[in-house]
Amino acid sequence: MSPKSGCPHAGHSGNGQAISQPDGWTFRKRHDVLGHHDGGRHGSDGPGKHQPHDPAQEVPLGVLAMLEGKSFNGKGLNMIFRPNSGPPPLGTQFPKPVDPAPPTGTSDNVLELNLFVETLTFGKAVGAVPNRGFSSQGDINLNAIQYLQTIADVTNPRTGRADGDPAGHGIHVENGMFMHVPGTGVNPKLGETIVRCGTIPHGVAINLQGLESGPLNPSTVVAGAPAVPRIDPTPFVAGQPDAQANQVRFPSQTAAAEGTPRIPQDLSLFIKHGTITQAVLDDPAVLLTEANRTRNIIRTQVLDMSSTARTGIKTGGGVLGNAFLDGDLQPDGTAAAPNARPVQVEFTLYVETVQYEVPVPAFHPGHGHDYVEHEHEGIKFRFFPPREVARHGRRMTVNVTELQYTQIVMLQFGGLTWPHPTVSTLKPEVWVVEAGDAAWREWREW
Repeated sequence: MSPKSGCPHAGHSGNGQAISQPDGWTFRKRHDVLGHHDGGRHGSDGPGKHQPHDPAQEVPLGVLAMLEGKSFNGKGLNMIFRPNSGPPPLGTQFPKPVDPAPPTGTSDNVLELNLFVETLTFGKAVGAVPNRGFSSQGDINLNAIQYLQTIADVTNPRTGRADGDPAGHGIHVENGMFMHVPGTGVNPKLGETIVRCGTIPHGVAINLQGLESGPLNPSTVVAGAPAVPRIDPTPFVAGQPDAQANQVRFPSQTAAAEGTPRIPQDLSLFIKHGTITQAVLDDPAVLLTEANRTRNIIRTQVLDMSSTARTGIKTGGGVLGNAFLDGDLQPDGTAAAPNARPVQVEFTLYVETVQYEVPVPAFHPGHGHDYVEHEHEGIKFRFFPPREVARHGRRMTVNVTELQYTQIVMLQFGGLTWPHPTVSTLKPEVWVVEAGDAAWREWREW
């Protein structure tokens, strides 16, 4: 809670003595937050809380340990072609007339663009989950963390910015688990993998799997910022092996065109402010690259996960949709006329170590508080100094875990496959610098 939030005790010790408190800093007691989930690095248990020894917790999480118990916030872009059955009540109403009239020709679909805000929260490790091997393949133990993702649309056509009111404009909610699967040497012969299992209220369940870094995939850990691959959102003829040679480009993919079946139709203000431009429509991944120009990323772990097995790698995975999405089936079980049927998901998670120079306030033990909290570049930094800090505002180098991702869902309807990309950059809500952290030992500003 910040001093401006009306807390009557902010800036005062338990004995009534006034404490010097710079603007933006909050002094707190450790027990004020222990046992409450605050999105911090230590999750719902808080730092220092005694937990009984649980051998199950010794099952490794791999890179997922960097996400356990944390909550991340940020902004991104969602881009989706969806079916349009005509004007209301069957389909979508547009501010300007559309030519040709829906649902004929190139107007049988809508290109919807959403600038959004996102919260992605991870729980604590669930512990050992046994998977049973058969014959010569022994049993293995997985470990997992639950996640909850919520996304709200903040696209504002009046300003051309991502400053709309998110209240009542939720466009996505998803829950599930990320799992760390140990490598196996018999059946299958496969290195350590990360699995994402999620469910979405459209009636879709996804299972994505990909290799974690290791001898079989050493290139997944890179110094500095990631090289984010280009995303081509152009639809293509379904079932064709060469997607690029069979692309079908639509008028709505031209940013300057206004009379197309697109939401928003008029992108002039978005183009002016650089939020949705022709470059973004051609490659949404440029938003991540642009964001990284002002971020001091010192290390990135890249996790590629897919619903389909990669060539030569026996990963599992799949996508399941409900009957409405699949539509009527042909005798061989294939979809005859699907309603935006999801058939494939490609997901890349960038787990980044980002370095900040954060001001640390003066701290005097024994005045009824044992940590101080300060918001810096959108993150609440919570410091637990191991001893007195004599001067205000001396900067400390702090390494923080942040996330970026790209996701492409392939939808099928109208004889085409329609890429549905989403990109996002996320920071932790709270980052805790504990008394025993290396940052204090390396600090020279006492």
